[in-house]
Amino acid sequence: MSNHQNVDRRIKRTSKCLRDAFIQLLKEKDVHSITIQEIADKADLTRATFYLHYKNKHDFILQSMEGMLNELIEQVKPVPSTADRLHPPPSFLRLFEFIHKHAEYFEVMLGDRGLPQFRSRLMKIVQKRIYEEFISSIAESEKQLVIPQDLLIDYITSAHIGVISSWLESGMKFSPVYMAKQLTRLTLLGPIRVAGLENKIKHPFK
Repeated sequence: MSNHQNVDRRIKRTSKCLRDAFIQLLKEKDVHSITIQEIADKADLTRATFYLHYKNKHDFILQSMEGMLNELIEQVKPVPSTADRLHPPPSFLRLFEFIHKHAEYFEVMLGDRGLPQFRSRLMKIVQKRIYEEFISSIAESEKQLVIPQDLLIDYITSAHIGVISSWLESGMKFSPVYMAKQLTRLTLLGPIRVAGLENKIKHPFK
């Protein structure tokens, strides 16, 4: 292995240690009250090591957040699929698998102590990389959208991020595969139909 690769590995390992330390502290304290010294101590590193990689706490938080989200983007890149529509698209399944792998990070960052800009950025990524393409492919073939596509995608994305947050808070009692399948069904068939209630209620708009 080259010296460059060794350096890259050390940088990634250091960044991960600092990120994990920050998440542990964020469970206990407000982000504004967390100091660089506390992050370094929690990671068992020195302040000097911290400043080798980041200008300040704000720079660290932004880089850590973008680093995790860039990893997510790599995971959910679309790939050709011939799967049945009621089966989750590969990118959708990989989204849940990635969040499951980094559950502690996402649970904290999407929780009450998390950063609002993280949720906002995550929603934009999920919207652009998964749902927009998913809905567009259906709309192109069926030409049946009766509401603006942007409104539909906003609704689906917001609902699904909420479900993901609840899934994390519940300890992920369902598997990533199960979650991906059920949210695909909810997206395509709607909650009332999936729950089997369509024959038990009157249509409110008739």
